[in-house]
Amino acid sequence: MPPGQMDLDRLENPAEIVQEMCAQRPVTRPGRMLAYHAVSGGFILAEVVRRATGRDIRQVLRREIGKPLGFRWTNYGVAARDVGRVARNYITGLTSMPPFSTFLTRALGVSLEQAVEMANDPRFLTAIIPSANVVTTAEELSRFYQLLLNGGTLDGVQIFEPRTVRRATAEQSYMEADLTLGLPLRYSMGFMLGGRYLSLYGPDTDRAFGHLGLTNIIAWADPDRQVSAALITSGKGVFHAALLDFYSITQQIAASCPKTRGRGR
Repeated sequence: MPPGQMDLDRLENPAEIVQEMCAQRPVTRPGRMLAYHAVSGGFILAEVVRRATGRDIRQVLRREIGKPLGFRWTNYGVAARDVGRVARNYITGLTSMPPFSTFLTRALGVSLEQAVEMANDPRFLTAIIPSANVVTTAEELSRFYQLLLNGGTLDGVQIFEPRTVRRATAEQSYMEADLTLGLPLRYSMGFMLGGRYLSLYGPDTDRAFGHLGLTNIIAWADPDRQVSAALITSGKGVFHAALLDFYSITQQIAASCPKTRGRGR
């Protein structure tokens, strides 16, 4: 994000944020390097949704997905009356140092400490920050991935056409170093894809798709194992002993759930 964009008092004017982002110069030729747009990409996508539908992205998510599936939460921010029911975020572990702190600041637009402080602010929790303030539960998030695993239908309710899910999860970039996160990743149209050897979702998960949240949040679906899962914590730490335990859960799930189908591509 451009300097100064992540100002809580500016969130009520997303058009101004989009205008300033459009004025930024590309760092490299488009398509040359892989770099996750952790916050900035959401504002662009939200503007596309607004121009295509005439509604803001919060209304679209609620009307097209949340309400048909009976979701209580899963949306961009919450109503003012629900602010007190949202889990509070905390910094955990050791203070991050360069180069990790540099990666985080570049991804978030502010330092991790500032991001956590902002995330607990009522202005943040009631605003629409398309890549940063979805509020949900582990149950609803895993059900959303089960919806995708089922080809767009959940509990008899069709949300997406099967071809939409196929297009959204098809590989768009091969395994390479993500210059924002500093990790080797594969991407589809919006999802972080698994891999046979290097994967966020455990070993031998090359057809899995999902996404990280801010540090200790991850959700994914694995078509080969017919598993959908979501892990959500309120601790935000980069250097913490329990972080390895957190990510070992995905490995344990992959190891404990045998594949139900052969290798696919």
